Amino acid sequence: MKRAAVLGLATVSLAAGALADEPFDNERGFYVAMRGYGSIADQNNILFEDTGEVAGAVGYRISESFRVEGEYGFRWSNVAGLNGARDAHGNFTSRSLGAHVFYDFRKGKKFRPFIGGGGGAGVQDYEFSGPADINRAFIVEVKDTNSSAYWNALAGTSYHFSPRFRLSAGMEYVTYTDQAVASNIGGIDGINRAYNFYVGARWFFGRTHE
Repeated sequence: MKRAAVLGLATVSLAAGALADEPFDNERGFYVAMRGYGSIADQNNILFEDTGEVAGAVGYRISESFRVEGEYGFRWSNVAGLNGARDAHGNFTSRSLGAHVFYDFRKGKKFRPFIGGGGGAGVQDYEFSGPADINRAFIVEVKDTNSSAYWNALAGTSYHFSPRFRLSAGMEYVTYTDQAVASNIGGIDGINRAYNFYVGARWFFGRTHE
């Protein structure tokens, strides 16, 4: 009798565990996401500091593991110097629109690591000025807008608080097509890429088994 009771309790426990995971195994449909980014930009001809980014996305979960997103992002930085004009200061902003694909591991679990990648296009605005190092009387001036493609790779983890709400954290590598920035001394070559870290939230409003 005791053995039957123990087996019965074990069966009930396993069934409860399976039911607890079931909502996270059967999601399909749309969700919205918001992300806030910090950034470590490459130190190249143009030096950046205090970089941040906010982004919003609309996504669709195709299966238990695959989802796709369209994302709009806005990034800003302070220009902290230029090779040859170390006291140059100003601002940099970027607007981007892209499509990304994600794969979520650990199907049915609340903690779900993921990897992703994609690409798109962006518009970058540069505006800064400062004295040249070799001649302080000469002011280097930059005011330019560039458009270029980008691609990125992402990795991180999500936590499912409920069948509809998740929090996430991750890292992103993003690189744009290298383009010279126009100035009064000619084109300034640079590398436009960054290593970003971010936190975000997703709200799922597709089909669930709540």
